[in-house]
Amino acid sequence: MKLVATLTAVLVVALVAPSRGAALDNGVPDGDRHPNVGLLAFDLDGAGGDPPAFLCSGSVISERVFLTAAHCIAAFPKDGFPQVEWSVSLEPGSAAGPVATPGLVFDDFPFAVRVPTTAALHVAVHPRFDPETRAHDLAVLVMPKRTFAGVRPVRLPPGRFLPKLARRETTLTLVGYGADPDFSGAAPKFLFEGYRQVAAAPIRGLTDRWVELGNTPEVGGVCLGDSGSPQLAPGTSIAVSQVSTDGPPEAPCTGTALAHRLDRPAERRFLARYLD
Repeated sequence: MKLVATLTAVLVVALVAPSRGAALDNGVPDGDRHPNVGLLAFDLDGAGGDPPAFLCSGSVISERVFLTAAHCIAAFPKDGFPQVEWSVSLEPGSAAGPVATPGLVFDDFPFAVRVPTTAALHVAVHPRFDPETRAHDLAVLVMPKRTFAGVRPVRLPPGRFLPKLARRETTLTLVGYGADPDFSGAAPKFLFEGYRQVAAAPIRGLTDRWVELGNTPEVGGVCLGDSGSPQLAPGTSIAVSQVSTDGPPEAPCTGTALAHRLDRPAERRFLARYLD
Protein backbone atom coordinates (compact mmCIF):
# COMPACT_ATOMS: atom_id res chain seq x y z
CA MET A 1 0.00 0.00 0.00
CA LYS A 2 2.86 2.35 0.82
CA LEU A 3 4.44 1.66 -2.57
CA VAL A 4 1.18 2.42 -4.37
CA ALA A 5 0.85 5.71 -2.50
CA THR A 6 4.46 6.59 -3.35
CA LEU A 7 3.98 5.81 -7.03
CA THR A 8 0.79 7.87 -7.14
CA ALA A 9 2.61 10.83 -5.64
CA VAL A 10 5.44 10.42 -8.14
CA LEU A 11 2.98 10.27 -11.03
CA VAL A 12 1.47 13.58 -9.94
CA VAL A 13 4.93 15.14 -9.81
CA ALA A 14 6.05 13.69 -13.12
CA LEU A 15 2.88 14.11 -15.13
CA VAL A 16 0.89 16.97 -13.65
CA ALA A 17 2.31 20.03 -11.91
CA PRO A 18 4.45 21.89 -12.36
CA SER A 19 6.39 19.70 -14.80
CA ARG A 20 3.76 17.50 -16.36
CA GLY A 21 4.48 14.85 -18.90
CA ALA A 22 2.63 14.72 -22.17
CA ALA A 23 1.36 12.34 -24.81
CA LEU A 24 -0.25 12.61 -28.18
CA ASP A 25 -3.79 13.92 -28.52
CA ASN A 26 -5.63 12.76 -31.64
CA GLY A 27 -2.65 10.65 -32.68
CA VAL A 28 -2.66 7.56 -34.88
CA PRO A 29 -0.48 4.45 -34.60
CA ASP A 30 3.05 5.25 -35.73
CA GLY A 31 4.15 1.73 -36.61
CA ASP A 32 7.67 1.69 -38.00
CA ARG A 33 7.73 5.28 -39.24
CA HIS A 34 9.87 6.63 -36.39
CA PRO A 35 12.09 3.83 -35.03
CA ASN A 36 14.33 6.43 -33.32
CA VAL A 37 11.60 7.37 -30.81
CA GLY A 38 11.22 5.15 -27.75
CA LEU A 39 9.72 4.83 -24.32
CA LEU A 40 11.43 5.48 -21.01
CA ALA A 41 10.77 2.91 -18.27
CA PHE A 42 11.61 2.85 -14.57
CA ASP A 43 12.09 -0.12 -12.25
CA LEU A 44 12.19 0.60 -8.53
CA ASP A 45 13.70 -2.75 -7.54
CA GLY A 46 16.24 -3.04 -10.31
CA ALA A 47 16.53 -6.41 -12.00
CA GLY A 48 14.28 -8.31 -9.60
CA GLY A 49 10.60 -8.39 -8.75
CA ASP A 50 8.14 -6.30 -10.75
CA PRO A 51 8.68 -5.47 -14.44
CA PRO A 52 9.68 -1.95 -15.46
CA ALA A 53 6.88 0.58 -15.96
CA PHE A 54 6.31 3.27 -18.57
CA LEU A 55 6.88 6.89 -17.56
CA CYS A 56 7.98 9.13 -20.46
CA SER A 57 9.18 9.18 -24.06
CA GLY A 58 12.44 10.14 -25.72
CA SER A 59 14.60 9.88 -28.80
CA VAL A 60 17.81 8.27 -29.99
CA ILE A 61 20.61 10.80 -30.61
CA SER A 62 23.49 8.34 -31.12
CA GLU A 63 24.01 4.58 -31.16
CA ARG A 64 24.23 4.56 -27.36
CA VAL A 65 22.51 7.77 -26.13
CA PHE A 66 18.80 8.32 -25.47
CA LEU A 67 17.48 11.85 -24.87
CA THR A 68 14.50 12.56 -22.61
CA ALA A 69 13.16 15.20 -20.21
CA ALA A 70 15.04 15.92 -16.99
CA HIS A 71 11.87 16.14 -14.92
CA CYS A 72 11.10 12.49 -15.73
CA ILE A 73 14.40 11.40 -14.18
CA ALA A 74 14.04 13.87 -11.30
CA ALA A 75 10.74 12.22 -10.35
CA PHE A 76 12.78 9.34 -8.88
CA PRO A 77 15.85 10.91 -7.20
CA LYS A 78 18.60 8.50 -6.21
CA ASP A 79 18.49 9.58 -2.58
CA GLY A 80 14.85 8.53 -2.34
CA PHE A 81 14.93 5.59 -4.76
CA PRO A 82 18.48 4.15 -4.54
CA GLN A 83 17.67 1.02 -6.58
CA VAL A 84 15.78 2.69 -9.41
CA GLU A 85 16.85 1.41 -12.84
CA TRP A 86 16.12 3.30 -16.06
CA SER A 87 15.64 1.47 -19.33
CA VAL A 88 14.50 2.03 -22.90
CA SER A 89 12.51 0.24 -25.59
CA LEU A 90 12.09 1.32 -29.22
CA GLU A 91 9.25 -1.12 -29.86
CA PRO A 92 6.31 0.77 -31.43
CA GLY A 93 3.47 -1.49 -30.30
CA SER A 94 -0.06 -1.28 -31.65
CA ALA A 95 -3.65 -1.31 -30.47
CA ALA A 96 -3.67 -5.09 -30.83
CA GLY A 97 -0.24 -5.49 -29.25
CA PRO A 98 0.58 -2.69 -26.80
CA VAL A 99 4.11 -2.50 -25.44
CA ALA A 100 2.78 -1.57 -21.99
CA THR A 101 -0.42 -2.40 -20.14
CA PRO A 102 -3.15 0.08 -21.15
CA GLY A 103 -5.21 1.92 -18.55
CA LEU A 104 -6.37 5.24 -17.19
CA VAL A 105 -3.71 7.70 -16.10
CA PHE A 106 -3.78 8.12 -12.30
CA ASP A 107 -6.27 5.26 -11.78
CA ASP A 108 -4.18 2.42 -13.20
CA PHE A 109 -0.59 3.66 -12.89
CA PRO A 110 2.01 2.13 -13.03
CA PHE A 111 1.74 0.70 -16.55
CA ALA A 112 3.89 -2.44 -16.77
CA VAL A 113 6.06 -2.70 -19.87
CA ARG A 114 5.37 -5.93 -21.75
CA VAL A 115 8.40 -5.96 -24.05
CA PRO A 116 12.12 -6.28 -23.29
CA THR A 117 13.93 -3.09 -22.36
CA THR A 118 17.62 -2.24 -22.27
CA ALA A 119 18.94 -0.82 -19.00
CA ALA A 120 21.01 2.37 -19.02
CA LEU A 121 24.57 2.32 -17.75
CA HIS A 122 24.43 5.93 -16.66
CA VAL A 123 21.86 8.73 -16.45
CA ALA A 124 22.76 12.43 -16.56
CA VAL A 125 20.49 15.43 -15.99
CA HIS A 126 21.42 18.84 -17.39
CA PRO A 127 23.46 20.48 -14.60
CA ARG A 128 21.37 23.65 -14.82
CA PHE A 129 17.97 21.95 -14.76
CA ASP A 130 15.47 23.88 -12.64
CA PRO A 131 12.41 21.80 -11.61
CA GLU A 132 10.40 24.93 -10.81
CA THR A 133 10.80 26.72 -14.14
CA ARG A 134 11.73 23.62 -16.16
CA ALA A 135 14.74 25.45 -17.56
CA HIS A 136 17.25 23.11 -19.23
CA ASP A 137 14.75 20.23 -19.06
CA LEU A 138 17.05 17.67 -20.68
CA ALA A 139 18.51 14.35 -19.55
CA VAL A 140 20.39 11.58 -21.31
CA LEU A 141 20.61 7.85 -20.76
CA VAL A 142 23.97 6.37 -21.74
CA MET A 143 23.36 2.82 -22.90
CA PRO A 144 25.66 -0.15 -23.55
CA LYS A 145 27.74 0.23 -26.73
CA ARG A 146 25.84 -0.15 -29.99
CA THR A 147 22.47 -0.48 -28.27
CA PHE A 148 20.91 1.53 -31.09
CA ALA A 149 23.19 0.32 -33.89
CA GLY A 150 21.26 0.36 -37.14
CA VAL A 151 18.86 3.05 -35.91
CA ARG A 152 19.22 6.43 -37.60
CA PRO A 153 19.33 9.02 -34.77
CA VAL A 154 17.23 12.15 -34.78
CA ARG A 155 19.21 15.18 -35.89
CA LEU A 156 19.67 18.33 -33.84
CA PRO A 157 18.69 21.61 -35.52
CA PRO A 158 21.40 23.83 -37.01
CA GLY A 159 21.71 27.48 -36.04
CA ARG A 160 18.92 29.85 -37.15
CA PHE A 161 16.83 26.87 -38.27
CA LEU A 162 14.07 27.37 -35.73
CA PRO A 163 13.37 31.09 -36.29
CA LYS A 164 13.03 30.48 -40.02
CA LEU A 165 10.75 27.52 -39.36
CA ALA A 166 8.55 29.51 -36.97
CA ARG A 167 8.15 32.37 -39.46
CA ARG A 168 6.62 29.91 -41.91
CA GLU A 169 3.93 28.95 -39.34
CA THR A 170 4.91 25.32 -39.76
CA THR A 171 3.09 22.37 -38.25
CA LEU A 172 5.52 20.03 -36.49
CA THR A 173 5.36 16.24 -36.42
CA LEU A 174 4.80 14.81 -32.93
CA VAL A 175 5.88 11.28 -32.06
CA GLY A 176 5.42 9.66 -28.67
CA TYR A 177 3.74 7.14 -26.40
CA GLY A 178 0.91 7.96 -24.06
CA ALA A 179 -2.60 8.90 -23.22
CA ASP A 180 -5.50 10.03 -25.37
CA PRO A 181 -7.76 12.57 -23.64
CA ASP A 182 -11.53 12.22 -23.51
CA PHE A 183 -13.37 15.44 -22.69
CA SER A 184 -16.87 14.14 -23.39
CA GLY A 185 -17.83 13.52 -19.75
CA ALA A 186 -18.19 15.70 -16.69
CA ALA A 187 -14.51 15.16 -15.91
CA PRO A 188 -11.74 14.51 -18.44
CA LYS A 189 -10.24 11.06 -18.72
CA PHE A 190 -6.81 10.17 -20.06
CA LEU A 191 -6.39 6.70 -21.55
CA PHE A 192 -2.86 5.35 -21.86
CA GLU A 193 -3.02 3.02 -24.86
CA GLY A 194 0.50 1.65 -24.70
CA TYR A 195 1.82 2.20 -28.20
CA ARG A 196 3.72 4.84 -30.18
CA GLN A 197 1.59 7.42 -31.94
CA VAL A 198 2.15 10.22 -34.44
CA ALA A 199 0.25 13.50 -34.70
CA ALA A 200 0.90 17.15 -35.53
CA ALA A 201 0.72 20.56 -33.90
CA PRO A 202 1.20 24.11 -35.16
CA ILE A 203 3.94 26.39 -33.86
CA ARG A 204 2.15 29.17 -31.97
CA GLY A 205 5.25 31.02 -30.87
CA LEU A 206 8.97 30.91 -30.26
CA THR A 207 10.86 32.24 -27.24
CA ASP A 208 14.51 32.01 -26.30
CA ARG A 209 13.72 28.76 -24.46
CA TRP A 210 10.49 27.29 -25.81
CA VAL A 211 8.70 26.24 -28.94
CA GLU A 212 5.06 26.98 -28.12
CA LEU A 213 2.80 24.28 -29.56
CA GLY A 214 -0.92 24.57 -30.17
CA ASN A 215 -3.20 21.79 -28.96
CA THR A 216 -6.06 21.57 -31.45
CA PRO A 217 -8.75 18.85 -31.57
CA GLU A 218 -8.79 19.01 -35.36
CA VAL A 219 -5.06 18.43 -35.85
CA GLY A 220 -3.68 17.02 -32.62
CA GLY A 221 -1.38 18.08 -29.84
CA VAL A 222 0.37 16.80 -26.73
CA CYS A 223 -1.11 15.34 -23.56
CA LEU A 224 -0.25 13.29 -20.48
CA GLY A 225 2.52 10.72 -20.79
CA ASP A 226 4.89 11.98 -23.50
CA SER A 227 7.42 14.28 -21.86
CA GLY A 228 10.75 14.02 -23.63
CA SER A 229 9.18 13.22 -27.00
CA PRO A 230 10.65 15.04 -30.03
CA GLN A 231 8.97 17.49 -32.38
CA LEU A 232 10.24 16.97 -35.91
CA ALA A 233 10.45 19.49 -38.73
CA PRO A 234 8.10 18.37 -41.52
CA GLY A 235 9.56 15.70 -43.75
CA THR A 236 12.83 15.50 -41.81
CA SER A 237 14.46 13.75 -38.86
CA ILE A 238 15.43 17.10 -37.32
CA ALA A 239 14.20 17.25 -33.71
CA VAL A 240 13.72 20.96 -33.09
CA SER A 241 12.46 20.53 -29.52
CA GLN A 242 11.15 18.09 -26.92
CA VAL A 243 8.02 18.31 -24.80
CA SER A 244 8.15 19.68 -21.25
CA THR A 245 4.49 20.57 -20.54
CA ASP A 246 1.18 19.84 -22.23
CA GLY A 247 -0.79 22.99 -21.43
CA PRO A 248 -2.04 24.99 -18.44
CA PRO A 249 -2.07 23.17 -15.07
CA GLU A 250 -5.82 23.58 -14.68
CA ALA A 251 -6.60 22.14 -18.13
CA PRO A 252 -4.04 19.56 -19.27
CA CYS A 253 -3.91 18.64 -22.95
CA THR A 254 -5.44 21.97 -24.03
CA GLY A 255 -4.19 25.41 -24.96
CA THR A 256 -0.48 25.98 -25.51
CA ALA A 257 2.14 23.35 -24.70
CA LEU A 258 5.81 24.10 -24.14
CA ALA A 259 8.59 22.20 -25.89
CA HIS A 260 12.21 22.84 -24.99
CA ARG A 261 14.33 24.16 -27.86
CA LEU A 262 17.25 21.90 -28.76
CA ASP A 263 19.23 24.55 -30.63
CA ARG A 264 20.21 26.65 -27.59
CA PRO A 265 23.97 26.80 -26.81
CA ALA A 266 23.62 25.49 -23.24
CA GLU A 267 21.66 22.49 -24.49
CA ARG A 268 24.04 21.80 -27.36
CA ARG A 269 27.06 21.95 -25.03
CA PHE A 270 25.43 19.49 -22.65
CA LEU A 271 24.52 17.04 -25.41
CA ALA A 272 27.94 17.33 -27.05
CA ARG A 273 29.49 15.64 -23.99
CA TYR A 274 27.62 12.44 -24.81
CA LEU A 275 27.52 12.39 -28.58
CA ASP A 276 30.01 10.16 -30.38
